[in-house]
Formats: sequence, C-alpha cells, structure tokens
Amino acid sequence: MQAVRSKKLRVFALCFLALFVVPPTFHNVIGSQASTSYPVSNMINLKDNLDTEPMVQESIFLNDDKQWALSDIEPSSSITEGIIDPVPVEQSGYSSTGNISARTDTMVNTAQSLDIDVAHDWYVSSAEVDITNLEKLYVINGSFDEGDLGYTVSPNGTLIYAPNGWSAVSNNTDTTLEQRQLVSYEESGERYVSVQNQGKPQSATNPQHQYTHFEGTCVLWNQSFDVVPYTEDFYLRFSYLYLQGPLSPIFSGDFYLQVLIDNVAVWNIDLPTLSSRGTWFETGTIPINIAIPSGTTMFMIGLVINSTFITDADDDYDLDGSPDGILNTQYITAFLDDVSLISATPPSCEAVDLQFILDGITTPIMGTLGIGFGFQENPLHWQVSPLSFSIISNTSISLDYNAKFLHHRFLNSTPTTNSMDDGVAYTITPNQSGTLELFTYLGFSGVYENLTIKVYHPVDWQNFTVFDPFLVDTTSSCTEEAGFIEIPTSLLVDRLGWWKVTCNSYNYAFNASIQRYDSEVTDWVEEGIFHSNDEARLSVDVSSLTQTPILSDAVNFSWFLPNGTSWHQSSTVSGLIGSADSSSVSFGPINTTAGIWSVMYLWTNNTEIAFGSVEFALHHQATLEVVFESALETVVGQPVTVVMRFFDIENGLLLLNDGAAITSMWAGGTVDFEVNLVKNWWQADFDTTLVGAGNFEVIINSSAPFFETTPVIITIKSEYLTELDSPAGPLEPLIYGRSYSYDFFYSQSLDGLGIEGATVEISGEGSEWASVVDIGNGNYNLTLIPLGERDYNIRILFSKIGYENQSFVLSFLVEKVPIRVQLISPLSAREYQPIEVEVAVLEVGTDIPVLNANVTLSVKSSAGPILILQTMDEEDNGHYTASLSMPPANTIITYGLIIQVSKDNYELVQDFQYTLVPLVDVDAQLFQAIIQYSQQIAIGASVLVAAVIGQRAYSRKNKRKHAAAREIKIRFNDANNLLGVIVLHKLSGIPIYSKILKGGFEEGMLSAFITAIMHFRSEFDTIEESGEYRILPISDIIRAIPTSNLICAFFTLSSASKEQEAKMIGFARAVGMMLDEALGERPTKVIDAKTVKTFEWFFDDFADGTLLRKYQLGEKELSGNFKRLKKTLPEVKTDGTFNLDKMVLALEESGLSEDDAYLLTIDAIEKEIILPIYSFNDIIDDETEHN
Repeated sequence: MQAVRSKKLRVFALCFLALFVVPPTFHNVIGSQASTSYPVSNMINLKDNLDTEPMVQESIFLNDDKQWALSDIEPSSSITEGIIDPVPVEQSGYSSTGNISARTDTMVNTAQSLDIDVAHDWYVSSAEVDITNLEKLYVINGSFDEGDLGYTVSPNGTLIYAPNGWSAVSNNTDTTLEQRQLVSYEESGERYVSVQNQGKPQSATNPQHQYTHFEGTCVLWNQSFDVVPYTEDFYLRFSYLYLQGPLSPIFSGDFYLQVLIDNVAVWNIDLPTLSSRGTWFETGTIPINIAIPSGTTMFMIGLVINSTFITDADDDYDLDGSPDGILNTQYITAFLDDVSLISATPPSCEAVDLQFILDGITTPIMGTLGIGFGFQENPLHWQVSPLSFSIISNTSISLDYNAKFLHHRFLNSTPTTNSMDDGVAYTITPNQSGTLELFTYLGFSGVYENLTIKVYHPVDWQNFTVFDPFLVDTTSSCTEEAGFIEIPTSLLVDRLGWWKVTCNSYNYAFNASIQRYDSEVTDWVEEGIFHSNDEARLSVDVSSLTQTPILSDAVNFSWFLPNGTSWHQSSTVSGLIGSADSSSVSFGPINTTAGIWSVMYLWTNNTEIAFGSVEFALHHQATLEVVFESALETVVGQPVTVVMRFFDIENGLLLLNDGAAITSMWAGGTVDFEVNLVKNWWQADFDTTLVGAGNFEVIINSSAPFFETTPVIITIKSEYLTELDSPAGPLEPLIYGRSYSYDFFYSQSLDGLGIEGATVEISGEGSEWASVVDIGNGNYNLTLIPLGERDYNIRILFSKIGYENQSFVLSFLVEKVPIRVQLISPLSAREYQPIEVEVAVLEVGTDIPVLNANVTLSVKSSAGPILILQTMDEEDNGHYTASLSMPPANTIITYGLIIQVSKDNYELVQDFQYTLVPLVDVDAQLFQAIIQYSQQIAIGASVLVAAVIGQRAYSRKNKRKHAAAREIKIRFNDANNLLGVIVLHKLSGIPIYSKILKGGFEEGMLSAFITAIMHFRSEFDTIEESGEYRILPISDIIRAIPTSNLICAFFTLSSASKEQEAKMIGFARAVGMMLDEALGERPTKVIDAKTVKTFEWFFDDFADGTLLRKYQLGEKELSGNFKRLKKTLPEVKTDGTFNLDKMVLALEESGLSEDDAYLLTIDAIEKEIILPIYSFNDIIDDETEHN
C-alpha cells in the first residue's frame, strides 16, 4: 500500500477542497483556479467604543469595525511532519556447530548441517569453518569404532572378526601347541580389542595346578600404513587394561605389552609391575623417533612373552590373601583402545588436501601446523533448511572444527512502534535540517552469535542517536559508517523490544526568492517590499551540495498573512532539475494586511525533503485624523491633551498597538503619543509651562511598521504651578535600626520660590518609621529609622491650599545588621590540655558590641566528624567564652574551630573558621637533651634511655594513628547505620525532601513514620521556644530535630551514637539557617532541583553522605601507597564504580592493616585520587540549560 507522504500534504488537500466552498473575493490570484480570503481576527467596532461627544470629527475613510495590530504579526506554524519511505534494517548473526571432533578414517562427525529460519525470511550469505588440532592418522580406526565383532584363536593374519583396517598375527613357541593365543574384537559400552596367551598345563594328572608360558610367544594386532607425509618423529598414544595374569615383581621382564614399528620395538610396558588389574591406563603422549623407509611399513601392538616362566594357580602372587587361580595364572589378557600414531609435527591443511564442501561447492581449507580456515560465500544466498556441509581429506586425519553460518534478514523501518506501518517519521522547520525518527523491533535473544543490527540510510543523514528499548542513549557504543549505522552484539544481548533511531536529514531547500512582475521590463525581478495590486511569485531551487533531483513530485506553496493565517495554497510539478516556480498572486487592498508575509514551500520524493520559507513585507498607506478640534486652548501652566486617530487608509484598519508611534516636537523636546485602547485613539499631553503663553503650530508625525505616512499640523494657544526637588533615594541597602536623613525642596514652578507651611503626609508600609521637619523657605527634612527587613516603598505627599500637590515615592531595601567575630584568645596549647576560647561579636563598620546573641562553637576534624558542639557563655561587652579540651596533635588530621552567631535582625557576614594548633608533648626532645648535656652517662645507659624514649614516641605515634583511624571507622559505622533522612514541613507534615539509603522501605511504612513524627508537634514547639537545636527521640531508630518551619527526621538501623547525633544536629542547623525562610510556606509544588542539590550538599557535609556514595578512580597519577590501588580496585569495581566499604575490605585483603586501610581511603578522597559520583549534577545542568 502506498504510504501517505506527510500530514502536511493532507492539510494542503483540505485547503484545496476549501477553495471550492469559500467564495472568492473581488481580487484574483493569477495562475490559480480560485483564491481564498480570510477575515482578520479581533476586529473592533469603532463607533461603539468612541465617546459620543459633539465635537468628535467623523472620518470619511475609516472602516469602523476593524483594527490592524502589530501583535497579530506572528510567524505561522513553521513545523511540518510526515512519513517518508522506509529504510532497510538488516539483522545478522552467526549460528555455529560448536567445537566438534571428527576423523576421516571412520568418517565420524565429518558431515553436519545447520538450520535456517526461512519461515521468518532469514537466509545465509556465507559459511566458514575453523580447524584446530589437525593430525595425520598413520594408524586408522584406532578407536576401533567400525568392524565385525568376534574372536580368533591363533590368528595368522587373516581374520573374519576384526576392526576395519586391522589384522592380527601370533607366534606359538610351544611345540606341543597346548599353549594357545587368542585375539578378540569386543564391545562393552565402547569397542576395543584384546590379546591373550593361554599357558600350557604342566602336568596331565593335575592340569589346573601349574602352567608354562613360552619365550618367543607373541600375539599382535597389526596394520600396514603409508608414511605420507614422511616423518621419523611420531607421537604414540593408546589406552590399555591388564585383565588377567600374574601381578608380582617376580615376573618382571617375563612378558610385555609391546608396540613395534617396522618390526622394531619402540615402546613396551612391564605388565606384572602394574598397580592393579581391571583398570584402564592411558599412556599419554609418547615421543618416538625411528628411521624407517619411506613408503609402506607395519605397525604392531600386543602381548610378547620375553622369557619362559611357570605359574602356579595355588600361589598368591598378588598377595591379596587368596590363590590367584586359573584365571590369573593360565591366562594373560590385555585390552587395547584409542590407538593413535600421529606425526610429531602437525601437517598443513594443503598436505592432507583438506576440503570444505557446502551445497555441492568444494573449497580448500588453508592453514599450517594443525590450524586452518575455510570460507564460502554465496552472492545469491542459501535459503534452504537445513543446510548441510562436510569436511573431507585425501588421507586419514583427525581434527576439531567449528563451522559458522552468517544469517541475515532485512526488515523495513517503521515510523512508530506499530509493526504494521512502514516508513520513517520526519519533523522539519523551514530552512533547517529535518529530524527523522524510525523504529525497528528485536524480539529474540540468544538465537544467533554476534547478532548485530544495521540501519541503512542515505549518505546525507547525520547526527544519529540510538536508543535501546528502555530509551537509554547507546550511540557511543554503536558504529557509524557511510550509509549505515550498526548496533553491536554487546547492546543486543539482553535488550529486547523496540529500538529507536533519530537523526538529521539534509534540507533540500537550497535557495528561494520572492519576485515581483515588472511590467516595464516584462519580466520577474527579486523584490523585498510589495504594495497593493503588485503581482508576486516564489521561485525555488531544490538541491543539496552534491545532488540536484528532478522535480517530478509536486512542490507545495503556502502564502501566510502576517498573523499566520493561510492566505493561498498552490502546487507545481515542474519536471525540471531542481527548480520550480509557484503560481502568481496579486495583493488586493481589502483582503490583505500590512506586515511581514511568509511563503512556505514543501517538496519530498519520499526520500529527500525540502522545506523552506521566505519572508517579504507588504506596505499600506496610513493617515492621521484629529478626533476633536485641530485648534486647542488652555491656561498657563496647564497641559493640553491632543487626541488623534491613526488608521490604514486602504482598508480602514485602526493602528493601535505599540508597533506604531505618533510623536511631536514641543518646547525643544519630543512628545510621544500613547494609545487609548478603550477609546481606540492616540493621545498626548502638551505642557504649556515649558513654553509659556502664545500660539504654537505643532507638527505631528506618525510611523508604523509596514506603513507609509504623512504628517498633520495643529495649533495650541496657552494663556503658569509647583515643583518638588527630591533625593535620588538610597543607592545602598539600609541597615536595620540605623538613622537616615533626606532633604526635599517644595517650590513654585513659575519663579522657584520655596513653599513654607506645607502639609506633609507619609503613607505606605514603613511610613511609621519616618518623620518630617519643616526647616523653612520650602526646605523639608525627612528622618527614617527602618525597623523591618525587606523592600519598602513610602509615599511622601506635599500639599498646601492654592498650590499644586507634589509627591515622591522613596524606595529602600532594609537589611540585617552585619556583624563579625573577632578572636581574643590564642588557639594553640598542648594536646589534651584545657583551653578557653574567647571571641568578641561586633557590628561591622561601627564595632558596637552585640549583646544577647546565641553563639555556638564547634570543632570539626579534617577526617569529617564534628568533635565538639557547644554554646558559648556571654561575659560582658559582647564577649563570649567557652572551654574545651585540645584534641591530639596529628600530622594527618587537622582541626577547625567554627564560630556561628544568630540573633534576630543581625547577620554574620563572614564565616569564622580558624585552625586549632595542638602542640606535641616534649618527651621527644628529652632524648636530645640527654645526649647533648650528659656525655658522662655510659653508652649503655644512653642506649637504654634512647630505646625507652623512642618506644614511647613510637607508641604515641601509633596511638595517634589508631585514634585517627578509629575516628574514621566510627564515621563509616555511623554512615552505614543510616536508613534514611526526611525533611517535613512542620505545619502541614508534607515531605519536602527525602533520601532513603536502604531497600525495603515501602511507601506505607514511610507514611506511618511521618504520622508518628507529627504526633510530637507540641514537643517540637517547646524545643523551638528554647532557641536551641535539640534532638527529640521518637523511638530507638527515629530522631527528629525541629527548626522554625521544618522537621529533620533521621531513621537508623540501631540507636545513634553521640557523634552521629551531633552530625544530625549539624544537618538540621544548616537546613534551618539556609532554607527555613525559603521553605516556610505550605508547599504547593515539588521543590526545584537546585534546592534538592542543597539538601544533598548538607547531607554530604554534615551526615557523612560522601562515605555512602559510589566512587571511581580519578585521572591523577598514582604514587606512593596509592600504587596498590591499581591492583586492588579492579577486584572491587564491577561497572567502573565501587563503594568505600568494599575498597577498605579490599585494601585489608591486600595486606594493609585496618587502620592503614581507613587512613589510605580518606587520604585518597582528600587528594582526589578517587572521585565521588553525583547523580544530581545532571539534573542541575539540565535545568540550567533550559532556563
């Protein structure tokens, strides 16, 4: 079925149908069968809206019920979409036999076949076979798989029952022939051969007592073979089982299992010395070097009696506690299987004429040293199932092979996920590249090896993006080449469903020009501005940089009014190479509007697309009319209002929007008219104070986009009031509670004399903070002491009977009092010694002490946790103190002192953070002092003292190291103890932010926790009134901390430690200080991504959230102890990321102590050797991009 070309073409068809329904207007569109006009929307009835004043002048040109507006000049819908022809999608993959062992002597597994799914349009284009372990079998049928089963007594070279290719001979040195030889070809699960010698009874009166086996007796299986290719180095392998016979060292050397080549013994096994009977033994690979003549030689294997010996059935030779009996004394029997004699050097494929036969076609298999490769390709494809093949040779060989068939099938792309539709969906905007979208379905997995999907496309399609069935962008893993893009096997293994491909197509809209017919030159010329009654057409060039198509498909043209309404459509089939012209149109004065017109054209041959747009301007004539009188009078100092109508003289449309303008020169300046939409006119005030008395001729000019206008002249006769000089207003924010002064001068406009005794009224929020004093001679002073915090606007009105009122709006921003912290006491002391910290809190700029502030002190280690958190005591004059114990001195971990201050209407403008300096104990210097000043002390005592002090120093160092590692481990334990955190709006209980860290947290369980937390609302209020951040334990595993407007709740696996509770308070304090005010209102929508990221930062900084994140190895070069990460991290990571717990465990397994593993992990984080993965970065980046 022919696919519909595009939705746009359907729209064109409907529009053409409308041409026969809507009657044409008075103008004709040249070259078209019919034309259509459309009414301009949002028309205004002028007469209904004008005041019915007697002096209003009626216009003889105005069309009273219509209005032209520049706001109507909007681009028409510039996006079109549709479906073009599908592109072929190839699915291909290999089927294989797997590794198969075969041999040509018995033709085992030399012929196989593979199925082709012809029912679903699959076919095979090529086949290949990989050969390994190719060996020349000098002895054939060594597995004894084929032949006639049976046994033979005294074999003489002619046997009825024997494996194919084998014979047997025997030699009996017993002249009485009571000794016998026997061979057999048997099957017991698998086939094998046997050799047996039956000893001669020693006494006729007791024939079952003793037996003689004679020297020189033998029974051998044999086979002649051609030494082709010739070699003197062989590998021999076979399996054997010693079934019957004596098992004792006393018979060692009397009989053997022997192999002979060219009648030369090349290997034997002393059967009496074996460990057991009835056990299959394998010889393994036995290297044999023997000089033999080329051509044919003999291979023999079997039993050989080397010395005459006598056995007694009543003796216990094998020492098993019972006589050996007849079976193990008269009979010597051995089984043989899997006999192999191959060349020590594997042959080449050519040497054994190895061939690959497929569908009657034979190709050679090439290769050396036992490895080869064969390949066949069929341009017409194989589509018969099953497809059989075979491997042949001109000699006996064994080999392993894996045959693979390359399967293909081609499908059409679909524009949607409906498999019944064929095509490619496109969306295109004028003069821009098109966006294409196609789908293909993969509904199977694991059927083929190395399965790939190739999407073939025109070479000018670009910027491909491939989405898997889960809409994950997999483009970076795909291969893009000229004419196709390939989805590799690695992406298709476990992703079944609809695959989506998007790309850009070249827009063949190469060039277009709007043309006007010039009657003087009788030809079409390019034009950008048109007027009524002009004749126009669009000429287009359709091509790319490399291709120019023949336009045998229609080019569709659409003409649009400035407001985007379709005005005319036509189509042209030029049949030319890349060029076409639209039918001509003529612009009438009534069915057109002035503005920017556009012409869009669309062409497609169902493969390439051209979609372009050209704009041009249509100009009309416009005029001005005075609404009232053209001669105006007023008193001195009073403004006069001039009212004008402005309209399109050709069709009467009013010009009332801000695209139009009416101006006039007055008193050396410009007067701009403003539109009155209620009255449908333009008006402006002319200030007669600027010009004084007299008659003035005023020229009024008009302008509007796309209109050509002429000026109007009016006269104004003026026959004088007050001014207010006001301050510019505060340029900087005001400080809460400080005093500010502003001066005003209220004067007469005529002579500039000041006006005394005026009434000054102040209104607006914040007016109660202001007062005004009359200084005299029209000067007034306003004093302002702001007692609020935000933006304010107060209005100051000056009035006096007989004078014009004047007012001024004073706008100002009030900010909190900026304060700073000054350190009074030193921050160094011996480790573990008490230290008193004293600071002063002062106002910035004035250094006024700040009293009654809430000052908190915290000490945070560089390893992460907050060690100390307490409120400082206020002494006097803004000084605050607190006592603490100096932490241990440590070369790895540093300690930061953080001071935070809170007080209503005050703000700490700069973070206060200093470093505590713990001093090391002086024991280490003691040893040096002893050496320097106590030379009389014996050397032995010096050594003893040094050892004691060194041990103590080493012990202290280890203790400090252990303490630091213990702090880190406690941080890890606390972080892993967290189940999650949730921030609730205090009044409504609505969750604002949540972070669940462990699985199994269902929505119902979380709702129950929220309900339990909100039952403690009264307790939260009590805590808030105390002004402190305190923990309210809801249960053993739930801790809640209220702020002014929020509740921060933490869920843990077990009771939180003191350190963890301090971190919880730090998190709540940060949330309260940074987000309380912003999130105070009842939430009505989801918080933005930036706020989420702020919460995430707080969680990382105050609750050790960084220890729970995934990490990846950074790009810094690894040195020192970090080198072990190269070996350790591959054992930890799976997808390129890892968590810190596994990293610590891996470091311990690599040989580090637990302390060193924790310290190395934190050091790697701080030095950015390993980097955390923040999933929310993409959210913020994406939001920023869209904003």
